[in-house]
Amino acid sequence: MKGLRKKRLLWLAVLAVLGALGWQFGPVPVLLVAGMLGAALSVLFLVQWTLAGRGLATLEALRARHGFNAMAGELRARLGTPDTFRFVVMGDTRNNTAVAARLYEKAAEETPAVLFHTGDIVRRGNPGEFLRNHVPLLPLTGGAPLFCVPGNHDQGARRDFAAFRALYGDDRFSFDFGGCRFVGFNNCRRDRVDDDTLAWLRAELAKPGAKRRFVFLHIPPVFFEETFAGDARRRGFRKNQDAFHTVMRECGVDEVFMAHIHGYATHVRDGVRYTLTAGGGAPLSGRIAKENRNFHYVALNVSPEGLRRTVVFLDGERWARREE
Repeated sequence: MKGLRKKRLLWLAVLAVLGALGWQFGPVPVLLVAGMLGAALSVLFLVQWTLAGRGLATLEALRARHGFNAMAGELRARLGTPDTFRFVVMGDTRNNTAVAARLYEKAAEETPAVLFHTGDIVRRGNPGEFLRNHVPLLPLTGGAPLFCVPGNHDQGARRDFAAFRALYGDDRFSFDFGGCRFVGFNNCRRDRVDDDTLAWLRAELAKPGAKRRFVFLHIPPVFFEETFAGDARRRGFRKNQDAFHTVMRECGVDEVFMAHIHGYATHVRDGVRYTLTAGGGAPLSGRIAKENRNFHYVALNVSPEGLRRTVVFLDGERWARREE
């Protein structure tokens, strides 16, 4: 939200300058300045477009270790099918490597079997950002694999999520571990959650063999956003939101994890828990209650006795824990 305000203020400042020029010198200087500004923006766009492919080969070379299929296979080979384990979820690191590194290091102390990231890993989605600000943090997980879904900031200059896909091999995943099914997908394309995605979700979640099911995406549905946002503005998706919830409910999903609005929130609807975990380093949102406006991750213990959820957050410079 702060980023949007800054952009609006910048454009308002540009319009104010152009208005002042027009008032003082007439329309010709305004047209010249506007033309120069448009040309500069066009050059910047072309440069970003041209450089969008640089570094993709390096990311692709890392896929053998960090690709979704490789990590799922390694996870099962290393730990088998335990009935008790822990996993960690966080999101919206957005190039804030200082905070993200602290969260990964703290999460590693939980000895999780696996970690998940709910998107907006970097700021603009180009390969260089992934190589500088994401890949170097992966060893901090203590050896546990990190499954990510892409956020809107991870799409890159060409808006094709090329860098994300180069590293992970796809922009969605589905795998079983420890009696649980974990399903993540990209809902940051123009259609957010389209009919084909709903069909894929239902097919993956309805497969037999899982006792618990967890879903990961970036942009939350509006009906969930309305439970925690302190204003009338909506950033979630509306199209197919009810159909999405129907799939979650009918397929017995235990929890849906999301990001996009920076902070923490959780709400249970028809037996399905929806959780916003977007405190990985991006500027925290004033739309969220103050007590939930912090850098954090969520740790879940899975056992035959059930689920135990813990929110681990930075309270100033001190780590705090809240059992839920």
